[in-house]
Amino acid sequence: MTATPPQFGEPSPWPVRPMLPTAPPSPDDPQFPAADQAFGRQIRLQRETDAMIGVKTGATLLLRSLIKVLQTDPHGVRAELLVGVPAMLSGFACQAATWESLVVNGRHPVQSVFALVQTDDGTTYPFSDPMNKLLLEDQYSVWGLTLAIGKAKTDQPMPDVLDTVQHVAKSIGSPEFGQPRLPQGLSLGHNSALDIVQHAWPRFLPLLGLCCAIPEEWPVLYAIALQQAIDQAQSVIPPDAAVALAIECAVPMAHLPMLPA
Repeated sequence: MTATPPQFGEPSPWPVRPMLPTAPPSPDDPQFPAADQAFGRQIRLQRETDAMIGVKTGATLLLRSLIKVLQTDPHGVRAELLVGVPAMLSGFACQAATWESLVVNGRHPVQSVFALVQTDDGTTYPFSDPMNKLLLEDQYSVWGLTLAIGKAKTDQPMPDVLDTVQHVAKSIGSPEFGQPRLPQGLSLGHNSALDIVQHAWPRFLPLLGLCCAIPEEWPVLYAIALQQAIDQAQSVIPPDAAVALAIECAVPMAHLPMLPA
């Protein structure tokens, strides 16, 4: 499923980079406490018999940590954020993983990986077929895993992901970009999606270094956490509505603007 970028003239001709850091520390980085380094080594050993152990364990740890953060709200854990935060992070993880895997590690020119669309205000938005594979197309894509949990939980129709993709593409360069269209009755409160990602992504980036073997596992980890969140929130948010909320949060975050390098 390819998202055709909107037409705003020629792609940006100058170097760019993602707006947030994309390289997590390695499991042996001295910044990690000894216990965390030991945990990272244990994950590497267990990966020999279970290739998914890192992303599964990391997803559980992430959701547990997120719940602790959300519990600081005097009104209790907001179910929309429990689902929305891992969804947003999974979306940006698709951009970050594509950047690290193909541009940084693969040494491919930026414009051979991303179609860079510049709007009238000079902001550059990335589109990418490899990124779409992680976000929408693969069995273990963010959409694939989100759709799977939705179908397992309800017989209600699932949302049309293509409608979300087209809406995000059309909203590029407008105030509507990055504002998820939530099902009726649901709200992220006073939190904007962009602010959430800017605060949460650096917080959880080290976990990706500990638990993931390759960048392509980053969105999988967040998507599994998203599955767990949809399961935990189902008494408050019906699964079909949770899936709609999730994909509305994930897709625009994959296209967060890139900054001049």
